[in-house]
Amino acid sequence: MDKDIDRWFPYPEYRPHQREMLEAAAEIVRTGGHSVFMVDAPTGSGKTSILSALLAAKNDERIVVVLRTVSQVSIYLDEIKKIRQNTNKRPRVAYLVGKAKTCQLRDEMDSVYLGCDLLKIMTRQLLESRMKEYMYLAGRSQDTVYDPSKDDSLLELIMDEREGERSCCPYYLLSKEAYLFDGEIKFRSSRKAQEVGRAIGDNIIYLDELDEHCGDICPYEAMALSAEGADVVILNYNHVFDDTYRDAMYNWLGIEPEKTILLIDEAHNLGDTVRAVNSDVLPQFSVKRAIKEVESSRMKARRAGLNQSLAVAEQILPRIMKFMEKMNEKGTSSEEWFDPHMFSDFVFGESLVREDERMVAELMNLGDVIARQKEKGSESSEIHLQKVGDFLFMLNFAKNDEAYVPLKYTEKRQVGGNTYTSTTLEIRNLDPSLQIESVMGQHHATVMISGTFSPPEAYELYYFANNGRATIMTLPNQFPPENRLVLAASRATTQSSLRDDRDNVTEIQQHLEAFITGVPGNVVVYFTSYNLLNQYMDVCTMVAKAAGKQIYLEPRDSKEVSSVLGRFFQAGLKSATKPGVLLAVAGGKMSEGIDYRGEALKGAMVVGLPLTAYTEIQKTVNEYYKGKYGKKQGMFIAYTLPAMNRALQALGRVHRAADEGGVLVLCDFRFSSKGGMGVREYLPEWMDRELKVCSGKESAQLITEWVKDYKRADVPLETKGFLNVETDNNEVQEPVLQIGKIEKTRLLNILGKIARSKERFYLGTINNQLKKEDRLDSTQLKEMFTDEDFSRLGLKACYVPSIGEVEVKRIRKNDK
Repeated sequence: MDKDIDRWFPYPEYRPHQREMLEAAAEIVRTGGHSVFMVDAPTGSGKTSILSALLAAKNDERIVVVLRTVSQVSIYLDEIKKIRQNTNKRPRVAYLVGKAKTCQLRDEMDSVYLGCDLLKIMTRQLLESRMKEYMYLAGRSQDTVYDPSKDDSLLELIMDEREGERSCCPYYLLSKEAYLFDGEIKFRSSRKAQEVGRAIGDNIIYLDELDEHCGDICPYEAMALSAEGADVVILNYNHVFDDTYRDAMYNWLGIEPEKTILLIDEAHNLGDTVRAVNSDVLPQFSVKRAIKEVESSRMKARRAGLNQSLAVAEQILPRIMKFMEKMNEKGTSSEEWFDPHMFSDFVFGESLVREDERMVAELMNLGDVIARQKEKGSESSEIHLQKVGDFLFMLNFAKNDEAYVPLKYTEKRQVGGNTYTSTTLEIRNLDPSLQIESVMGQHHATVMISGTFSPPEAYELYYFANNGRATIMTLPNQFPPENRLVLAASRATTQSSLRDDRDNVTEIQQHLEAFITGVPGNVVVYFTSYNLLNQYMDVCTMVAKAAGKQIYLEPRDSKEVSSVLGRFFQAGLKSATKPGVLLAVAGGKMSEGIDYRGEALKGAMVVGLPLTAYTEIQKTVNEYYKGKYGKKQGMFIAYTLPAMNRALQALGRVHRAADEGGVLVLCDFRFSSKGGMGVREYLPEWMDRELKVCSGKESAQLITEWVKDYKRADVPLETKGFLNVETDNNEVQEPVLQIGKIEKTRLLNILGKIARSKERFYLGTINNQLKKEDRLDSTQLKEMFTDEDFSRLGLKACYVPSIGEVEVKRIRKNDK
């Protein structure tokens, strides 16, 4: 293995501090021993290229990239692709994302996971029956293999099946074949599935290309096969940090933890994810369905000799239901603590001899019987009795460990004019450190990267329960400071005691007016809550209208987010006549994980320090961490650190590339103060250094002056280091984008840079032999650029593909 990082690095030169960061990551891999490296590096630092350092430093280890969202997958596929194109290395990559994104039949199902499980059961039963028929006709032999792709009569039967009438999944069917082993019928991947899996590993296949590439093979099965020989496997947080998921996934993919390097992206989210993984929720409908499962399985349970298990279920389940019904009568919508000991007494208390753990085990045994029964009957594999058992098992933690809090809350739903009340019970984990340390203690080495690990020592304490566990590196902001203005309020605040104070409200209104009016183009204002957003809705609407801008609201329904964002992005185009003002909530649906690139966003403002509501539950969290780390550190980790992250994530939406400019405003004096209630000392160093503290009136002047004097810092376009080509006109064409396939989003980003540049470019397609439907026509381009940009770049005569062969070259005079 080539250990030279430079030979794996796919770019012509390193960014400031990037080489140092990559070398430190490589050293962690060389050290091994379950070591951890935490990197706090703002957007633009080149964090993703740590992957090249890990590839260079590893021996026979595999790299598992751990991501929070599906949208991040393409970022790492792009990085692998660059390594393949610009070096002589060919690392193999595979990824597994949720079936909701990969299942070929996903549009036919209300629940993809349940529907997929059911169809897999039915498909295996079909394979087994056809195998038996095949052996009857062909004769029984240890070499007998049944390949469904060669069974024309079967294919004819299933290929015309319609939605809702399927007897199996045709894609999963053709991904498997049946064979004999020790006289029993077993299943394995078909030859065609193996071929597709190898082809995926040989190429870089993006998610939107997966269906076409797999054809009639299940994409999920094909990706799993490709992962078996991959150097890099991309998984999500739950795959790695949920013990049950990880054991099954690693076993399926042939991953050994001790020979695995973890690269965790957006690692500031890890704590919340692990806490959710270690929590358990029991909704009332699961208890109702568990009761029905027991009723329908009563006779078979008795025949199986499970009379004791049946008696336990028939005692416990109605008691849980009765407890929930009492909660429905109270109708409390907010989260409340409940006593786990009193709950156990209520549920198990009728037994003469209390053996809670044994009774839970009896429930789980009965759940296993029901699961096998459902599988034989081609029913959904979801077993609600097992959910009840899991919850009661977790209840033991809540009795004995302060890191687990029992909660109850009631919801009301309107259906057909009727109101239905339902109670949910939850065992919520407060502390992720034990699980994080357990997982990382099983792996060769771990690298955690984030743009908002601030302050990193606090995250280290939160994640590992002590400082000194990890090697920490913090990088400065690589983007030109001239491209941003950072303001913080000197007096305004959203503290509850001053929230309705007349002078304070006026101060906040002045900051809002200065920001919405003074920053040209699209802006977003993040509030600490929907209530605060509603409080300032009218003033924002009035100011936006006077400034010729349109208000866009963060929707309560997540299904409407893409529609609202689409309209907001359109408002940010140069051709748009009315820029947008997006009003959203910090930590909400529109504050993280959305790429507001280019002209989509010119400024972001956070109104207030976005602390979690100070409920009884939050007080419990605070007390737990104060008891663990002392009053100051405990309160910071439990209460202030999450708020800092929400604010930094919200502001981070503005500058997503080095050549983008904008205004950042922290509208609360706590951001500009140190000590006491102040949090300025916890801001990133670059932000603290550039912060301008001002009143509402002063902010208007500062924004006006900055906008007037602002000139975009010159940021060169990314070059690939290819040979220059001299033309007949004494000009040199420097390749900017390598000839080859390119995603539409990547191409639009490059076109945007071209449009903002003063240099001349040649933009063209190879031989211009593209089908009309593959071209990005002049009408679409005009939506992106002004007529002046369009004419200057000569785009009118050039068809640009959405996906196809393309080249982009910078034109300059030959200096020779």
